[in-house]
Amino acid sequence: MKLKRTLICLSLVTGLQLASAQERLSREETLKYAFLVSADLKQLQGTPIPTDVDLKRPVAMRDGEFGGMILPEARLSAEAIAKAGDKVMAVGQLWLLKLTPMHDGNAISESQLRVIKLSHEGDEVQVPQCALGVRRAASGGLELLVYGKAAEPLFAVPLKAIDGKEQPGIDLDADRDSSAGHLTLTLAGKYRAKLDVTQLEL
Repeated sequence: MKLKRTLICLSLVTGLQLASAQERLSREETLKYAFLVSADLKQLQGTPIPTDVDLKRPVAMRDGEFGGMILPEARLSAEAIAKAGDKVMAVGQLWLLKLTPMHDGNAISESQLRVIKLSHEGDEVQVPQCALGVRRAASGGLELLVYGKAAEPLFAVPLKAIDGKEQPGIDLDADRDSSAGHLTLTLAGKYRAKLDVTQLEL
């Protein structure tokens, strides 16, 4: 039961209906969750696009019983993002607990997600794992792609350059209203994208 309670705290920026105030987890706690999801290397790397995440730079938050975690690509940099072309470049993974991404106001169904079962000593929890990629759209702007279990992305959102100090990894923030959580991902300190999430019905 102790592990199960720990996994329920598995976190990332989230916030939504039935949730309480967002809480960023300590580095020590976050590293424990990164270790848990990486225990099965085949599952960790079985994303639709190849990913090579940095397990030393996870970011996690919780909001009541909901949560998630970001694992950035090991070689993520502002320079690499700026040079992105029409070929997808992996930038990391988003893990969610009791949450699913939204697109155009609609929740992504469980059948479209890559759902991973994490278990230890008889306790089990199911968590969606979304690979994240960047590419340059036909319009010339950058976009962040969110993947489920299929080879094609679930959807794309604009990735905008910001005036910030370059830093490694992916940071995140969140706010919420009565029906959805709004995630803000800041990549390498220089680029920003926003995603919506809501409660996942398994």
